[in-house]
Amino acid sequence: MNYVFLVEDFVYRVDFENYQPSEEEIKRVGEILGQPTKKLNVVMERYWQVFRNYIEKKCASLGSTSVCLYSWRVNVPFRLFPLALHAHGTIILFENEKPMQVLAFPMNKALSYNKSPGLPPEEYSEKIPREVSARIDGWQLTAYYNPLINRWIFATRYALHNMYYMKGRLVVEPMESIANPYVEIGDRIAEKDGLYERLDKYRGWTFTFVLEGPEPAVTRPPYPIGADVEKYKLYVLMARSPDGKLYTWSETRKLVDYNAPPLFEPKSLKELYEDARRSLIVRSYFAYLETGDPENPIIAELESDYYPEAMNAKYLNDAKSAAVLVCEDLGEELAKIMGDWRANLVVELSRLKRTLEDTLARLVESRGVHAVSSAAVNTLREMGVKTVKPEELAKALSEGNIKRVVKKLMALLLEGKSLTTREPLEVLKEYIGKIAKTLEPS
Repeated sequence: MNYVFLVEDFVYRVDFENYQPSEEEIKRVGEILGQPTKKLNVVMERYWQVFRNYIEKKCASLGSTSVCLYSWRVNVPFRLFPLALHAHGTIILFENEKPMQVLAFPMNKALSYNKSPGLPPEEYSEKIPREVSARIDGWQLTAYYNPLINRWIFATRYALHNMYYMKGRLVVEPMESIANPYVEIGDRIAEKDGLYERLDKYRGWTFTFVLEGPEPAVTRPPYPIGADVEKYKLYVLMARSPDGKLYTWSETRKLVDYNAPPLFEPKSLKELYEDARRSLIVRSYFAYLETGDPENPIIAELESDYYPEAMNAKYLNDAKSAAVLVCEDLGEELAKIMGDWRANLVVELSRLKRTLEDTLARLVESRGVHAVSSAAVNTLREMGVKTVKPEELAKALSEGNIKRVVKKLMALLLEGKSLTTREPLEVLKEYIGKIAKTLEPS
């Protein structure tokens, strides 16, 4: 049972139909809302707290009928309780404010291994998932049959097909309109590929897709208004049957025979995480963990620590991001994915990083930690760069952690610099020359 629908139906019956639930039912709803209790007033208060602070409900109406989408509020830290896992694009049909049926029940929210609550490494590190997939870095789309417009249609996690944001304000068009720019692109691809014909025998099911664009979603590109559809691609992720079962990636692909993300050989979450965390080409891995409940498997996300920096360097020419990767000894991998003349710039950046490390190590040995840290900060200030406290650098240098100091200095020096010119290299060369001249005997 979809937890959002279960709770909405419970609250409606209590408020409008004078329903008197049992203590066990009250406790069950309280657990779903993250507050186990047998007191009805506590559950009702918790409901309003959850929907006021954590969950957004966006509705579009046609006469007395409404279609409402539920999602976690943007910029609100995620909290783990059962309903939160289903408030990830669930769509419910209402008649005169009464919840009637679930129209869309996309894949459960993924939990980040080693980062978010619910997947502690000490408990899950040796778990081996049933399937493992690469995350396609795009925008999640939910395909479902909408009875109000008598057709299959997409929604995003945060807006229905007839909704879009303008200057932070939600705009709702008539139900028949496709105003959501991501849905518009997905709809055109689906029409071209004959996807809706493949889905039509699955009315009542939900299919979760991802829309991949010419620029990865992690770089936060603007709305694709008037975008060239040929530059976008749809992938099917997971299907959900009317009885609530969530199908894996391979099972879903067999249902509709459509583009799907690559799968990897399953191994322990600990091993998968070590593979994923240093990847520059995959944003994360998704792992499907059996729980004994086919409606609620755990979808574990194993995230790369460095993929966002790599995409910022490749697509936004961010020299600071390139510096971070170079300092993590990932310069060679970054050069490979740049794909043009900027690869040579990254190679030179790696060489200058080593020069700066060698220079600082030599100066620390000859002049001492405090002299070097003071000179490092004064040279930043002389070059008009935002500074750092000398004590912070001195502490790292005294611990022999020159790598950390170099990473900090390069990030400060290259902030706001672009990889479209040689300016980042010239700035680093100037800094190395100045600090060496300041401390070396004349």
